Amino acid sequence: MIVDKHSPEQHSHVAHTVSDRISSLLFIAYAGLFIWLPVPFGSKYPWAISVMEIWIFLLAIMVTLLLASGHLHLSDSYKQNKTPIVLLSLTSLWIGFQCMPIPESILAIFSPVAAATFHDMHAQHMSISLDPVITWLQFLKALALLLLFIVTLILVNTQTRLRWLAYTIVGSAFIQAIAAIVLELSNIPYAINQYTYSVTNQIIQPAGRAMGFYSNPDHLAGLLEMSLAVGIGLLISMLRSMHFQNWQQRLRHYSQILLGPKARLRIILIILCIALVMTHSRMGNSAFFISLIIAGAIFITLSRHASKSVVIFLISMMVLDIMIVGSWFGFKKVIERIGNTTVAAEAQRGDVYEDTLSMINSFKLSGIGAGNYFSTFPAYKQQGPTYYIDHVHNDYLEFLLELGVIGCTPLLLLLLLSMRTLLHELRRRRSGLILGMNFASLMGIIAILIHSGVDFNLQVPANAALFTTLVALPFVCHTLKSGEGS
Repeated sequence: MIVDKHSPEQHSHVAHTVSDRISSLLFIAYAGLFIWLPVPFGSKYPWAISVMEIWIFLLAIMVTLLLASGHLHLSDSYKQNKTPIVLLSLTSLWIGFQCMPIPESILAIFSPVAAATFHDMHAQHMSISLDPVITWLQFLKALALLLLFIVTLILVNTQTRLRWLAYTIVGSAFIQAIAAIVLELSNIPYAINQYTYSVTNQIIQPAGRAMGFYSNPDHLAGLLEMSLAVGIGLLISMLRSMHFQNWQQRLRHYSQILLGPKARLRIILIILCIALVMTHSRMGNSAFFISLIIAGAIFITLSRHASKSVVIFLISMMVLDIMIVGSWFGFKKVIERIGNTTVAAEAQRGDVYEDTLSMINSFKLSGIGAGNYFSTFPAYKQQGPTYYIDHVHNDYLEFLLELGVIGCTPLLLLLLLSMRTLLHELRRRRSGLILGMNFASLMGIIAILIHSGVDFNLQVPANAALFTTLVALPFVCHTLKSGEGS
């Protein structure tokens, strides 16, 4: 007869240890996604989008299995934030509904123009989407981003994990920044294939603007804007008011600043600023600068615990990084590009906006179907560029056109709810990390919202995934205890 010598308490401890290790491995797989996503041109090509979706779906499946087996428990962030999940789910479900076959009588209610178009074509199957196959692919991407939002709420359940997520995001941007600087300064061409897993065929030749592993310098700028916000938030979480009793304490403190984690993170932020300036992105640099001023002013006004060191740091970011460091690495070229932006130079983009607004007027309630801009726009184009246009260079117009008022309203409400939550957190919380991450979310969201007025960063999966995470962070921070895992 075999007697189990272990007590129930020992069995419980072993089971708890196993659960922690499994959960930690799952979190590592989750954080690793942010390192991978920017590498294959922002994951914008079909094969890279598939990798992203499979990665996130597998994460969601593993989380579900661990929850069912008792090795993982639902976090307070998930339990207390059902409303944002519902809002994001509504938009995802709407995209799925857009590509479903529906009777002509019902379609005429949602989209009379689409109903007339399908009727004239004598189509057997009618849908809100003018191209349901493309919209179905967009539904899979939207579902992946929804699951990423949910997985973030579940897995980022301690301050330790929140900090490591922030470090991962900054580290991923640092890799992109180094690649962008080296590739641009060395003038080394590189290649990638758009449609397969091989790295061949399409040669990318550096052309005066840093791109890193992106195909568009403005999209690299979008990633750097949001990542810089996270890095600044991390550094803010390390800054505290200090009172020195003697010169030895003061000397020890400044030595830690020069040699410790703060100094290393500060150097990384400077490198990210250099890469951002080298993209020569007009709105990218403007959005970073404006969002830093707005978020800094809001943070200092609302936070009761903003120390003098935080104020000095935010000012140094504007003066040292942008004016001094930036001038060495091409900030004047950014100013020149902004100065050379004339009405005539932007006339073609204005024509695209005008034609897009005409399309929105025809499909304002239900949209043309997610992902259908590039195939539908030629039929409405009256003037402007003769070259191929795949995006409108304005995320607001593109989302409104493709999703309609029905699909965009939940996204707007989610964004407003996220902003309200983080502003509330800035007022009431004392924890350095919680304050820092709410600042990161505030600055990152403002930056990309500004940039989205003239570009389509949110159509790039890597940038969309990072933005989704920034929107989720205030809900995560709201439920984390001030001393938990810090």
